[in-house]
Amino acid sequence: MKIAYILYHDIATNSGVTKKIKDQVEQWRKNGHEVQIYAIVPREGSSILEARQYLVTSPWKDRIFKNCDILHDLENFNPDIVYYRYDIWTRTLSKILHKYNVITEFNTLDVHEFLLLFKERRTIRSLLIYLAYRLLRGLILKNVKGIVAVTKEIADDFSVAKYQKKTAYIPNGINLNEYQTIKNPEYSQSRIGLFFMGTPNQPWHGVDIIEKLAMYLPQYDFHIAGMYKERLVPNLYWHGYLQKDDYIKILKQCHICVGTLALYRKNLTEACPIKVREYLAYGYPTIIGYNDTSFLNSNPDFLFYLKPSLDNIDEMVNFIEKNKKRVVLHDEIKTISTEYTEKQRLLFFKAIVNNQ
Repeated sequence: MKIAYILYHDIATNSGVTKKIKDQVEQWRKNGHEVQIYAIVPREGSSILEARQYLVTSPWKDRIFKNCDILHDLENFNPDIVYYRYDIWTRTLSKILHKYNVITEFNTLDVHEFLLLFKERRTIRSLLIYLAYRLLRGLILKNVKGIVAVTKEIADDFSVAKYQKKTAYIPNGINLNEYQTIKNPEYSQSRIGLFFMGTPNQPWHGVDIIEKLAMYLPQYDFHIAGMYKERLVPNLYWHGYLQKDDYIKILKQCHICVGTLALYRKNLTEACPIKVREYLAYGYPTIIGYNDTSFLNSNPDFLFYLKPSLDNIDEMVNFIEKNKKRVVLHDEIKTISTEYTEKQRLLFFKAIVNNQ
């Protein structure tokens, strides 16, 4: 197949989104498919992602006027599938939807997020933005050939299911070949360490919950990378933003990792974050506050679900003690590898093409 990948993203930042797409595309090409990436960017620059870049100087103009350069390049490539990382409607996309087999990817419950934004601001402007988004979203989803959601929860949500399109849920994956098991089961330290990496101002990460856990469980040390606060709890260490080599040094001194704990604040119960996949790939059992899409049909002993009510902390302590020397092996987590997830995605692509 010839696959075109279209996204609106600043790929020069080489963010997690950029790396995810790079891993996906590499697998598609390994499976014999021809792929071209078209990135609509706010600035041009070098990136780990080999893509044709189209500079957007005015987001509003880009929505209203056709981007003839993309349309021309797509016509020359003549793809069997156009894979579109979901974004707001544009006139260019409207043209593409009526000419090609377009599959869109949902990474969140977008309508819910826009509604929450309106409820927070309660302004006429935010209401108009919400209503316009709902209207334009329908123009896209009525014309796509298929939908891929990163979780079953998103795929089953009425805001997606009502369009009655061919739909699949395929969780985020990582290239396991790029990760070495770094947890050392023989690492001797008098205190057990728990590691969390996050981003400031993301309430669904549940950093406040980690602070509570540190106070409840003084026998453990908690390490938070990615943000910094005044240290008020003696067994809670804030490391601030760290480069990879620096946070790996801290991770190697820990025994258990901690993932997102407050996803319920986004009205979600299911997720598949890249960061938790990295923890597992490095060999660490992990505490999470949601159901992981890759393990919906299983209950692996290397994941522990901490309830929002926090009434199973005693069980969590048992998990920590049982798994402090446990090393998660790559053979146990094949379903989170891009080699596995992208085979599922390519099968979905073929099904779309074969039905046309």
